Amino acid sequence: MKTGIWGAGNIAHTHAEALKASGILIGAIVDVSEEKAKAFAEEFSIEKWGTDSSILLDDEITTVHVCTPPNLHYDMVMELLDHKKNVLCEKPLCFEDSQAEELARRAKECGVVCAINFNVRFHMACQKARKLVESEEFGRVNVIHGNYLQEFNAFPAPVDWRYNTVLAGRMRAVTEIGTHWLDIAQYISGRKVKALSANFGRFYPNRYVEDRIMYPDSGDGKRTETIEVCSEDAAAINLKFDNGAIGTVLLSEVSQGRINRITLEVTGEKKNLWWNSEDNNILNTAVKGSGVNSEIFGFGNGFMDTFRSLVDSFYDDVKRGCVSEAPVYPTFFEGRDIVKLCNAMLESADSDGKWVVVE
Repeated sequence: MKTGIWGAGNIAHTHAEALKASGILIGAIVDVSEEKAKAFAEEFSIEKWGTDSSILLDDEITTVHVCTPPNLHYDMVMELLDHKKNVLCEKPLCFEDSQAEELARRAKECGVVCAINFNVRFHMACQKARKLVESEEFGRVNVIHGNYLQEFNAFPAPVDWRYNTVLAGRMRAVTEIGTHWLDIAQYISGRKVKALSANFGRFYPNRYVEDRIMYPDSGDGKRTETIEVCSEDAAAINLKFDNGAIGTVLLSEVSQGRINRITLEVTGEKKNLWWNSEDNNILNTAVKGSGVNSEIFGFGNGFMDTFRSLVDSFYDDVKRGCVSEAPVYPTFFEGRDIVKLCNAMLESADSDGKWVVVE
């Protein structure tokens, strides 16, 4: 059994490191850039490399990791499914609801194992949180809220592919980081978002650029190159869930000092719990009148460990030759549902925050 990787960018390196740590042999790397493919192959001792996707369709390659911009996902994954390859795809699964529906259906029909890279759920505290919410002692879920904050796109900010609407689509904060929050919110709570109202913050639609770095002003006239930015820097979303629970989430890629902060709080009828990624090995729970219990995972995991845990879970089913009854890894069906939520947020934001029902 050998694995291939499609795309040789930054996230592909993370996939390769996780594969290497899990003892999975990488047999091929394909990228649009021959130079990048060659360098990647040399770094990870990969036998076959190049720009031709047929390298990945060889019979010895049973599984392919799709690590390209999302505008390419649909066509790439469909080609791989046509050749009965198992697929681990970067998020989002694709742009269009209909395409996401087709990919999920096709993966099931082909009988292959397919997953989306939502790795956050593999923090030990997140796995424990899910079990607590499932227990009778937690009771009905009533409130779900949190945020995902980063500083990566605060000024000065690099111009990269995420600002190209052809490659990344019309959204950024929602699809880049919001998808991870939506995954853990639904996975841990066991509830599905059924309606939402979203407002997007597009704070600087016209920006100045110098040496591929964006600024909010011209720097007293020394910066003359400009760029138009259509995607959101931040989003505030109200949520309604399938059991009557309500919630909110704030997403921001322009919050200085927040390198990678995810928070989630789930309030049940009998118990409350909350977690954040900056203290990722601590899970807080409480019942009324009894204070707060903070469980510390002394032999806990870190961000990179979550990638390896996802890979291990996914490849357990790959080796088994079928999707298990209740996989821990996020499937294409979950990826499909989150594509629909993202598009509902865009529809709502474009309509001044109107409520949108998600089918």
